Amino acid sequence: MADVINQLNRAKRQQELLYSYLNLSKYFFEEQPNQVTLLQLLKSCNCSRSILNALVEKQILSIYCEQVERIDLSVGKTEELKTLNQYQQKAFNEIKQQFQEKNTVLLHGVTSSGKTEIYIHLIAEQIAKGKQVLYLLPEIALTTQIINRLKRVFGNKVGVYHSKCSDAERVEIYNNIQQSNAEKSYQVILGVRSSVFLPFSNLGLIIVDEEHENTYKQFDPAPRYNARDGAIYLAHLHQAKTLLGTATPSMESYHAAQTGKFGLVELFKRYQNMEMPQILITDIKEARRKKQMKSLF
Repeated sequence: MADVINQLNRAKRQQELLYSYLNLSKYFFEEQPNQVTLLQLLKSCNCSRSILNALVEKQILSIYCEQVERIDLSVGKTEELKTLNQYQQKAFNEIKQQFQEKNTVLLHGVTSSGKTEIYIHLIAEQIAKGKQVLYLLPEIALTTQIINRLKRVFGNKVGVYHSKCSDAERVEIYNNIQQSNAEKSYQVILGVRSSVFLPFSNLGLIIVDEEHENTYKQFDPAPRYNARDGAIYLAHLHQAKTLLGTATPSMESYHAAQTGKFGLVELFKRYQNMEMPQILITDIKEARRKKQMKSLF
């Protein structure tokens, strides 16, 4: 190395850049020198790319490209599935039974009844079969809380697809889920309405949470579509099943369930037996007439 440095005595800037590389890579201290990025090296000595190219031409340094995946599919620490209570377990069993006869099932469960935990158990079954799952949520409901909740159970097998994804991230997810190898692809996509256009390779289940939400409909710009209906058709193409979940079913979904087109499972017990809020009907007009109304204005 001393001979190489001496060769650059008349090229001080090249010599400075080489010193920077030796320092950043810990060349003399590590058995295997550390990798140094091009940007990191040039910024460390405030050199131009032409100076680096000169060292490359002299075969003192070499440049190579390394592909870095944004998608990390290594399995980290995950949690065990939580045990369903008796009402959740009953609904879970009924959903599986309904899926034997119907391709689409409506889960009508009151708020805080634990529908998400039922979804997680259904997802786990599909992953065990090597199948992919699409979990659709309205954009406003796609929060860090639900993302972390799924990742705590399924680790990095969960991919997130939403309107804030960059073009590069969209391309990587698009290419990733086309792979037939379950070990190298996302098994669960947690996404918004546009996720129905992703090219799944082995789809087994689609969950449409809050299926009544009108934000599943895209009115403008084109294409105009309803992601809930698109999800049902996507499941049909893949011979998969669709679960529609909500506390307030849309009129069309509830009618389809009542007429036998969809399966219907109801869950009216709240988690941990929490009581439903009490609703009181008050005649405000009568109270005002009797001067029982009090206001700050």
